[in-house]
Amino acid sequence: MDELRQEVSAKKRAIAALIDAPLNQLADCCRPVWDDNDALDRCLHQALESLPYCNHLYAIAPDLKQVSSNVGHGRIDSDKREQDLADRPYLESTLPYRGFVLSNIYLDRLDHEPCITAVQAVSADERLLGFVLADFRLRDLPLTTPVTALLRRQQQFRGDPAIRGGIFAQERTQSFLDEHIQATHAMAQTLMQGHGVFHLKLHYSSSRVTLWLLNDPWSYRVHGVEEILDPEICLAYPPCSYSQRASVAADRIEAVFEQFRALRTLDTNIYLRSGSLNLINGMVGLTFSCDGSYYIPVDEFIRRSLGFWLGTSHAG
Repeated sequence: MDELRQEVSAKKRAIAALIDAPLNQLADCCRPVWDDNDALDRCLHQALESLPYCNHLYAIAPDLKQVSSNVGHGRIDSDKREQDLADRPYLESTLPYRGFVLSNIYLDRLDHEPCITAVQAVSADERLLGFVLADFRLRDLPLTTPVTALLRRQQQFRGDPAIRGGIFAQERTQSFLDEHIQATHAMAQTLMQGHGVFHLKLHYSSSRVTLWLLNDPWSYRVHGVEEILDPEICLAYPPCSYSQRASVAADRIEAVFEQFRALRTLDTNIYLRSGSLNLINGMVGLTFSCDGSYYIPVDEFIRRSLGFWLGTSHAG
């Protein structure tokens, strides 16, 4: 959660940097005409030129009653004057006496789009006149910085308590994939190293494999192990150079699959049900018989001793 909060804070700082100067200028424009609704609307309309990503602007009094129209690009809605906005989610936090604050993200009432609102204080002679509000839809903001901190973070999730409670009443059953585990791993390695598969998930208990391709990352393919074991599958996935974006060296794939094999046969009660490998973000995903899930960077996964997964030792 710390990494997620850091990413959210970074995005909010980027939004604040975009709108800081225009909102200050807007407050200066609104201050002398605060009691003139039509002049207030004109200030808001003029300010939209410096806030191209803004959905609409409006002004409210300290009692949270709207004193201006809703002013958007190409439209002014005067019917919104005098409406009470006290129940709006972006006014739930502490409002500023100077400067502006950004609301938490909320969903628009009408179209359920994720939005954020900037609340700019307007004061004169130490007296708070009210606030100017700027609404933004997240999809309109130029926030293109990748979410790098979330790519390689270790996470653990507990599964269904009913399954965890009965873990010692069940035992691993040999699957078709288990019977052909070395050959399945070898073909999976071949597909990842030379046939454009960047994300692969091995479902050991149900004997199937799910693939994601570099040249079509939005779709996935599901194969039974019988299809994976047939070398002719390589005709369906033509040769492809190993991705330069991969953060996992090609010769590390075998070590990951070998660790999968060890975790699958480690214990009759606590065992691996499925394992995934993503070459681009360098993450391994694990789901165990207790229904718990684990996400861990490749290098750390390979370093971990088998005892760690049974709770008998620390990372090796």
